[in-house]
Amino acid sequence: MGAYEYKLYFPIRDMVGSPLHPFYPMPPETRSELSGKNPTFVHMNRESGQKVLSQMRYHPMKNGLCLIATAPLRLHPDHRSEMVSQLLFGECFFVLEQVTDWLHIEMAHDHYRGWVAANQVELVDEATAESLEKAPRRLTAEHLYPITERISGITQLISAGSQLLLHDTDTMKINDKVFHYQGQTIDPAKPVKNGLQKHANLFMHTPYVWGGRSAYGMDCSGYVQTIFRMQGLSMARDAAIQARHGQTIHLLAEARTGDLAFFDNAEEEITHTGLLTGDGHILHAYGAVRKDRIDHHGIFNTTNNSYSHRLRIIKRMTD
Repeated sequence: MGAYEYKLYFPIRDMVGSPLHPFYPMPPETRSELSGKNPTFVHMNRESGQKVLSQMRYHPMKNGLCLIATAPLRLHPDHRSEMVSQLLFGECFFVLEQVTDWLHIEMAHDHYRGWVAANQVELVDEATAESLEKAPRRLTAEHLYPITERISGITQLISAGSQLLLHDTDTMKINDKVFHYQGQTIDPAKPVKNGLQKHANLFMHTPYVWGGRSAYGMDCSGYVQTIFRMQGLSMARDAAIQARHGQTIHLLAEARTGDLAFFDNAEEEITHTGLLTGDGHILHAYGAVRKDRIDHHGIFNTTNNSYSHRLRIIKRMTD
């Protein structure tokens, strides 16, 4: 990027959290890694062009959550940096350190790490975090549906898969904010029959966005992770890590609805994934979330009459 120098802490890509708890305990290795560390961070003042030394401030077990529809999670603390993932409304995180107006966080549900702008999230104290831990948890099940903050009157459209930590039937209270949501929700502790297919269909035609996980835009692994999470199942964030888990299905003919297919590139690296529908087709994010034919060679794109992805492996993530 040129504007910053980086040395420490890149996203963890091989860890998943609990699908049933908003704040999942930070792994001991994370706490020991950060304890007592306040490394220096070199950044560039955009106006003066001068380098400035900032201190990374470690926040032991400081918690927060996202209260806007989506907040970008970036590789580096810079709005121009790559978006590696997203926080959806209501999703919780741990603060690892702070640099100027940026927080380095670890997401609670999948332990993915990245940088989020401090003014796009809400920090909570320990008592509030404990209260949220006990709150009934629901995930939204409408493609896009309004949620209103009662005091300010501000309404925003939040994506399917967003998290509600409920104070009562349709109200969520965080600090001095009170949110009201009347759309359909699901309890991830009670999986829906044929839920993976139903959740997957919610996002049909959603535009492809690298790092995206919402109805505003999603990438292939974000699509898979979101629909599995809505079914109460934890998934890693990246396709290459998702492919390490589950039961291998050796023949496409033996696959069933809800199995995942993974695809590789010329270097044999897993670069793509999608949900098999059990009828010779696959749902995946490629340009947009779409349904394509699949055979033992890979995904056949009828738009340009050619194969777009080479099949590497099929995995079954559910019983």
